[in-house]
Amino acid sequence: MGNKTIRERIDAYVKERYGIDPEILPFSHEDYEIYRHEDTGKWFAVFIVKERGAFGLDGEGTAEILCVKPKDRFFADFLTQQSGYLRGYPSSKWNWVSMLLDGTVPYEDICRWLDESYQTTKSKSKNLKTPLLKREVSDI
Repeated sequence: MGNKTIRERIDAYVKERYGIDPEILPFSHEDYEIYRHEDTGKWFAVFIVKERGAFGLDGEGTAEILCVKPKDRFFADFLTQQSGYLRGYPSSKWNWVSMLLDGTVPYEDICRWLDESYQTTKSKSKNLKTPLLKREVSDI
């Protein structure tokens, strides 16, 4: 993959698999990018870069995370006990999981969680429109 960052590799993966580019949110002091479903507008992943302390991490400088929504919220609790995983940001009440993009979580696992998040957040209905049946107009 050359010298691409994990974030660049993820951007390329989502573009190839789902045809979606990241969307930059208009927060002047934050570095956020989201992936959203084109049909519903729902987010299925969020990139966030903040000071390490904002995520409860030790050390100086910034950390980059990717937040996704697993299908099983109880499994999300299990994941957050593993190295490289954090409770969803910005709210621990969300059923989201954050992954550090520092190499702790393998790229293949990140892609797997992206795919699950995409499936978990997609529209439950196909939004298929039922065609109207033409009624015969009878002469009265």
